[in-house]
Amino acid sequence: MSRLIHLWLALPLLIALPCRAADDFVLRPLPQAAGGHARATPDFLYLFGNPARWPGGISWSYNPAGAPAAFSSSSNAVSAIAAGAAKWAAVCGVQFSYQGTTSVAPDTEVNGKPDFNNVVGWGSLGGGVLGATSAFYSPTGNAPFPLVDTDIILSVDLVTSNSTMDRVATHEWGHALGLAHSNLNDQVMSGTPESQYNSLTELQADDVRGCRCLYGMPGTQKQGYTCSLPRNVDFGTVDVGSASGPQTVALSNDGNAPLTIVNYSTSGPEFPQPEGCTPGTTLASGANCTLTLQARPSSAGSHSGDLTIATSDGNYDLPLLVRGFAVPIPPAPPESPTVDVIEFYHAQLDHYFMSALQPDIQALDSGQSPGWQRTGRTFKAFPDATPGAGPVCRFYLPPPFGDSHFYSVSAAECTLVRQKYPGFVYESPNVMYLGMPDPANGACAAGMIPVYRVWDKRIDTNHRYMTDRALRDQMVALGWVKEGYGDDVVIMCAPQ
Repeated sequence: MSRLIHLWLALPLLIALPCRAADDFVLRPLPQAAGGHARATPDFLYLFGNPARWPGGISWSYNPAGAPAAFSSSSNAVSAIAAGAAKWAAVCGVQFSYQGTTSVAPDTEVNGKPDFNNVVGWGSLGGGVLGATSAFYSPTGNAPFPLVDTDIILSVDLVTSNSTMDRVATHEWGHALGLAHSNLNDQVMSGTPESQYNSLTELQADDVRGCRCLYGMPGTQKQGYTCSLPRNVDFGTVDVGSASGPQTVALSNDGNAPLTIVNYSTSGPEFPQPEGCTPGTTLASGANCTLTLQARPSSAGSHSGDLTIATSDGNYDLPLLVRGFAVPIPPAPPESPTVDVIEFYHAQLDHYFMSALQPDIQALDSGQSPGWQRTGRTFKAFPDATPGAGPVCRFYLPPPFGDSHFYSVSAAECTLVRQKYPGFVYESPNVMYLGMPDPANGACAAGMIPVYRVWDKRIDTNHRYMTDRALRDQMVALGWVKEGYGDDVVIMCAPQ
């Protein structure tokens, strides 16, 4: 389902293009006064947990400057662009109002702030990119935050026919509404990194549901639908032949008419039939029921499947993921030299960083990389390969992913991150060596202590690592999410 991220609408089947974290949808907070904090807090676990939407209709203007020959007539161009907007207005409660032509260029900023003119215009985007949308939101109050400025740039080089304009205008208007790329293929809003671009011009089920979950139903139309499903259910790493812990999925009726659960089923032998939400149940508007799911991997490695929920609003597909673990827990490591892993904090970014590498530590201590200060917290790691310890991979998450670093001792997780997030910079497969906890119960081998990892749930993603459980619990109380294995949620194991 659609969520807010930053992506391009590009030609399908293009190859050898640079991998971009943020493509045809840039979502930014309004700049704040010095010392202020302006961060959206989207919950990326939810299908329609978008942090921003238009509180009313969208008024927009057209800048004909640089238009290709096929759209030399402004009236023809405006009609083609408006046709894409009309498709969205027909299925959800949002309205578009055309204000005429303008000489203001799209994506214009004044002193680092938006000009509050919603402009559709032309530009050279390069790289096979057909269109790009940028938006500003006001980070005041609670989500969903109000969008205040949206601009669309159409490729003067590639949008040279009515059929291409139909595709691009429909897709980019979806971004302008606050939708990002769907995690399902064969939708108008499909796109990297979780699905594939296509040439569809007519809105599909996921497109319609995404718009309705942001803006409700249009006019007097009535329909039951749900906005509560997660993007996927990931059971993590589970011992081969063992059942995972149960995970629940809330199915709510967020529409304005009854929603009937016709049936549901899972695909893939790793995922037994769920329980709850009795087939045939009809949910009134605002009502909900709960499905309980488990996974039981039969072999080592990653396994995927789907939960399909058939409703009176059509089918909802929910990806299921589990990783089977069949490697014996290594013995306790012998006595080996260790190094200190030093934690730093950057107050302006509100980010944490850790490293056992002397060049990193020296650069931060000396001010070569300004803004970082030691927190006084450390734990130990092995600098070299050691029995009972594995290599810790490190990724750099460039803006707009988070301008931060991510670590893991799990070879499966390192591989998954490389495959799923090609925009991350894979800095090293072995910046240090730590132990892997038992994935079933989170236990560390003898002579090792737990390392905890928490995630801030923000657009500018940041993780923090620590051996102090009380500190971990304090971070969770502040809204961070704990990540790891077992009841104690342990991510790695450090030498004592």
